[in-house]
Amino acid sequence: MASNELELSPSDVTFLDTFKEGESSMIFRVAVHGMDCVMKVFHEYTRKEWDDPDIEISMCMREVTSYERLKAKGLCARGVIPDYYGYLTLTGLTLWPDLHMFTDDELPPKAILIEYVPGMKQLELINYTKSRAETLRNVLFEINAAMILHGDIAPRNMMVCSGDTDRVLWIDFDLAMVFPENKPLTERQKEWFEDEAALINELVDGLAQDAVEGKLHKAFPYYYYGTYTYWKRVKMGLPGWPEPVLPAPGQDDEDIKDIEDIENSEDKKGNEDNQLSKPWARLSGFDSMTTIPL
Repeated sequence: MASNELELSPSDVTFLDTFKEGESSMIFRVAVHGMDCVMKVFHEYTRKEWDDPDIEISMCMREVTSYERLKAKGLCARGVIPDYYGYLTLTGLTLWPDLHMFTDDELPPKAILIEYVPGMKQLELINYTKSRAETLRNVLFEINAAMILHGDIAPRNMMVCSGDTDRVLWIDFDLAMVFPENKPLTERQKEWFEDEAALINELVDGLAQDAVEGKLHKAFPYYYYGTYTYWKRVKMGLPGWPEPVLPAPGQDDEDIKDIEDIENSEDKKGNEDNQLSKPWARLSGFDSMTTIPL
């Protein structure tokens, strides 16, 4: 059992807003004893016989283990990851009406409580500075040095906060892999860390070039892949992405919608059973970790 398991009753928690609803989790803004927090609630699943016994299958506990180690190393205190308050197992869901979507789960959901950081925005050209990008790169290297593989290197997990203090931080450790600090890595595990370093270097260096050019180009696939159009194009033998004529993320982007509409019709031709790795699967080791069905 992790050290920061909390015991909270429904009366201790006030749900204020829903930030995100996904297949594996829901993210809420809540008040706990009057303090604003982020509560990330995860679906939990029974370990199957084909699951790797050495890999944690609970996405919540991946976050818990990551946050506990990074907090102990001072990264929460420095503000480069959200502060971590603990986790809880949510039983008696009839008393938690805001969590009705979890009532049919085979196991009680788990949740983490972390710092609510107002005004967070993902790193993109409109808020890019060399200092912010370099700091995010260096923080990831610190995370890796703590024997934690983040596992999801993408701008949506690289946050920028402007205001009285200029703050950048990494979020979302539910795909992380945490390795013992007193045990040497295998050659394959070393490759995973090398690949993660290569990914952040490619993204940060690409953004630096794009900032000079004034439009996304080198870093384009790191923003674009989330539409799934990237996979469809590659799957059909087309280039992974069109010429980079699109505006920065966050601006109106009818071009992507038009491309998706065309490719959605083309994708009906078949190959539904095929699987395709994410863009970074071309790097060694990540293919087995990030393959997704289309």
